[in-house]
Amino acid sequence: MRRPFDRQQNNAHFPAFILLSGFFLATVLLIGPRVSRADDAIVVSLSNPRLENFVNGGAVGLYFSATDMSGKPVGQLVPDNLEVQEDGQKVQITDFRGEEQGRPVDIVVAFDITESMQPYIDGMKEATVDFADRLSKAKRDYRLGLVTFEDYVVRDDTVFTRSASEFKSWVGALQASGGGDIPEDSLDALVVASRFPFRPEAQAVVILITDAPNHFRGDGSDKTYGHEVTQQTAEAVIAELKKANLSVFAIAPAPFTAPDLHKIAKETGGRHYNILSEGRRFPDLIGEIGRSLASQYFLTYLSPRPVEDGTKREIALKVNYGKEDGEARIAYQVRGVGGARMVAPSPVPGAPPTASMVTYGWWNVAVPLLACAGLLLLARVRLSTLPAEVLGRLGPLAGQAGPPPAPVAPEKPAPYARLVRQSPITEVPREIALTRDEILIGRGEECDTIIPHDSISREHARVKKLKPGYVLFDLKSKNGTYINGRPIVENLLRDGMMVRIGEIEFVFHGAQTS
Repeated sequence: MRRPFDRQQNNAHFPAFILLSGFFLATVLLIGPRVSRADDAIVVSLSNPRLENFVNGGAVGLYFSATDMSGKPVGQLVPDNLEVQEDGQKVQITDFRGEEQGRPVDIVVAFDITESMQPYIDGMKEATVDFADRLSKAKRDYRLGLVTFEDYVVRDDTVFTRSASEFKSWVGALQASGGGDIPEDSLDALVVASRFPFRPEAQAVVILITDAPNHFRGDGSDKTYGHEVTQQTAEAVIAELKKANLSVFAIAPAPFTAPDLHKIAKETGGRHYNILSEGRRFPDLIGEIGRSLASQYFLTYLSPRPVEDGTKREIALKVNYGKEDGEARIAYQVRGVGGARMVAPSPVPGAPPTASMVTYGWWNVAVPLLACAGLLLLARVRLSTLPAEVLGRLGPLAGQAGPPPAPVAPEKPAPYARLVRQSPITEVPREIALTRDEILIGRGEECDTIIPHDSISREHARVKKLKPGYVLFDLKSKNGTYINGRPIVENLLRDGMMVRIGEIEFVFHGAQTS
């Protein structure tokens, strides 16, 4: 049974409840129409500005798309629907290419192939043909490439194909395996993607697909593996991607789980999709990206400051179509020594146009003077005072005669993969032939290849032939196993790689058939 105090307390709150209800209803009425109008707003996406023709009068190129909130392209845009500003100043569009005008595009798919990714590999096989078909119907001259990764980059062949069926066969050959720890080496995979031979005139795109956050330099992975998985950081990778004019579409974990991948997509003018919340419609996501690329536009405008002065400029693109509009912003930086800048005088009505002027900061004079002073100082240094080991390396450049280096005989092709010794240690085998699917290397008598050297552990390393190729595993050895000077736990071997087992150096040569 309630006490009178409880009843009075409830009655005291009743007017407050009515007030709160009224406030909530008024808020819904006021905000409701705005939300519905936002559903019809235009979403504008910009890729990194292209500066290949900047020397020709300051030409800046932009790929962009305009969609509704559901990702569907907005109408057939023309230059009258657009307004471009650079640093707040309206600029003139000198070239505009709409849909179905044959704009080339090079696309690299960077795929995580750890065990949890098998459903997405299957989904990519289903979506590939439709994805390519969208590009073909839009008359986009496309090429496709593939990079795969786990805790290291597995497939790093920087080759493109124009055939959707061939690309589908590449994806079809993938077999998800491994994993264990959650982060994967997506940053190194993006760097490999940036090194593909993109056509200068083509739009360059990477589609990153992973359900894990990324390893990065200093992430503590050395505590698990004995070495850091990667030396890359998000900032360094973004710089590489921007250098190659690449836009990244990331199908990856949510921003709070993988902030680096979200930042990379945003900074390169791409887009981030949450694989956890949207992964069930993965083929549709690939189709949406294909539709976005197929419906992109390209424009060129002339910068109001056509000088390479090292400054950063901001671009604003406004799209107006029907009663809806949208806007996107992106920045670019031109080459050159900081300090020089274009000064455009404000036009005076009725007066003839005045010429633009270029002014320079004090460091534009100081830097060359300091460089000249440094060269004069170096010229006064006597080479004979340098250490003997430095003189030995300089050789003929230092004015000292020395025997020419002995020519190294090229390796003869062999029909099998092998490790060829480089270290001048006679008791070590000259060649380790990888003629079996698995070879154990170490100092112990139970090993397939015995290396009697103090730097080699009893069971030091194992070479195993897997589907991607030969993989080198370190067996927790005392002195480590290295690829191109980098300590590894496991690594896919590529032709010409320098392999160091303990203190013994080898070069890996793949099988060659005549």
